[in-house]
This record gives sequence, C-alpha cells and structure tokens, in this order.
Amino acid sequence: MTTTAPDESFSVYLAGEQIEGTDIGITYIRVATPIGDLRMTAHEAHQLAATLQHAANYDNTSAPTYNWEPEPALTVTVYGLAGPQGSKSPVGWGRSRTTGKAIPLMRESSAKVKPWRDKVTAAITDAIANGDAQRLAGPVRADITFTMPKPGRAPKRRRTYPAVSPDIDKLERSTYDAITTAKAWEDDGRVIENHNRKVYPGEHPDALSEPGAIIRLYTLTGDPR
Repeated sequence: MTTTAPDESFSVYLAGEQIEGTDIGITYIRVATPIGDLRMTAHEAHQLAATLQHAANYDNTSAPTYNWEPEPALTVTVYGLAGPQGSKSPVGWGRSRTTGKAIPLMRESSAKVKPWRDKVTAAITDAIANGDAQRLAGPVRADITFTMPKPGRAPKRRRTYPAVSPDIDKLERSTYDAITTAKAWEDDGRVIENHNRKVYPGEHPDALSEPGAIIRLYTLTGDPR
C-alpha cells in the first residue's frame, strides 16, 4: 500500500521484515519524508491520524464573548485616595470563639482602606437611592479606572504609568467590598469579567483631574436574574 502526497514529499507504506536469526516477522507503517524515514506501529499510526484529523477539524474562530448591555447598570464617580485592601499587620493576640486557642489579631496595614470604602459605599448608596443606578442581579462585568496621585518626581511632559504599588488587585478588593456593603450586588463573586486600570490624572480618557475612581458595572443582555 502506497499513498503519495501531490508534491511527492511524503510517502506512506505498509512494510514488513523478518528479524534476523528468528522466524519472527514484523509489520509496520513506514513514512518516507524529506528528512528521513519514520517507522511506527499500526497503533501509533492511528494515534497520529486522529491527531491530524483533530487539527484539520479545529475551528479557529474566536469563542463568543459575553453579551453585555452597552450601557452600564451602575456608574459612579468617587473622589479620594483609593486604599489597597489585603496587607495586614498584627496588633496583638486574642482567642478563637470556636476553639478557644490564642490567635493573632490583624488589621489592615493601609489606613486608607476604611475611608476609601466608606466613600465608595456612600456614593453607590446615594446613586441607587436617587434612581441614578440600579441594583445588579446575575453576572457582572466591572470596569473601574483608578486615578492615582502622580509623584512629583515623575516627568511632566510625557505620559507615565503607575506601575508601582499599590497593587491593582488590592484596590479592586477594597472597592468590591464597598460595593457589596452598598448592596449593589449580592457579593463580588458576581464578577465574571473585569477591565480595571490604574492611571495618572489627565493621562487616560477616563482619568479624573484628581485621585479617585470611575466605577462602571454592566449586566448581561437579557439575563433574567
């Protein structure tokens, strides 16, 4: 059996031979290629064929994206210095209510966390009360632009980037918790997609003129929950 590619580059043969000094004969698949011959068992040939078939049938189109509403269900602008939540410092010892064992007592290292969370919670609570925003149900996409204070030593005549502390995930954490406190969503587990960023004043289309954040939350089109 011989199969030859149109360009004569590859040939596939069903070949066989006798092991010298024995009565044992073997059969194998021989593939002649421009860089040399390959030998494989029928099982290996089947595996290769299955791999090639899978590659031939692979749909290289992008997976569909989530179908978000074009307008956010909630938009608020909050002024103030965003506080990163997550780093904690020990302040002493206490006892576990469950086990009675001594445990370290921790508090947020950043004193900015509580003031920032209070501002976010107040802004969202007011927006919902005034009818300027609605509570969200179902999956959520978060789009938050954090405007950070630009260091005095940073260049004034070219764009720069806040690729320094605080970490953006810690800014998200404090902000998401404040959104939960405001009851805008059940909890931040509702977020299935986010596009959050840190910028300096005036250096991004959503940058504020002073530290703060623009928070936009989107829901899925037609989601019944």
